Amino acid sequence: MYDDKEEARKTLDRVREFVSKHPTVYCGTHTPQGYENLEGKKVVDLANPPKTIPVGEIVFKTASGKYVCSVCGYVYDPVIGDEKNGIPAGTRFENLPDDWRCPRCKQGKDKFNKA
Repeated sequence: MYDDKEEARKTLDRVREFVSKHPTVYCGTHTPQGYENLEGKKVVDLANPPKTIPVGEIVFKTASGKYVCSVCGYVYDPVIGDEKNGIPAGTRFENLPDDWRCPRCKQGKDKFNKA
């Protein structure tokens, strides 16, 4: 959102100039990738931006069995489980113990959403 398109363009240009001169990790606030980018120290590459998926190609309401932490973006994948915390591969999210916590941010199961 912007009120002044010209000022918005100038601001974006200043951000791009800064990023081109200083390695910068992008920490998006509306996607789980923010935490992953920070954890992996993924630096923004302005010459090679990530591919954008056209809206028509996005599949909605397809259950994956995975759950995403709404706080930090950690993805619980039942195929992998959570071996560090004694949860074997093949354990469905619904079957996790009630006291299981996100391995990354320590939030409870109530902070997870279906992926």
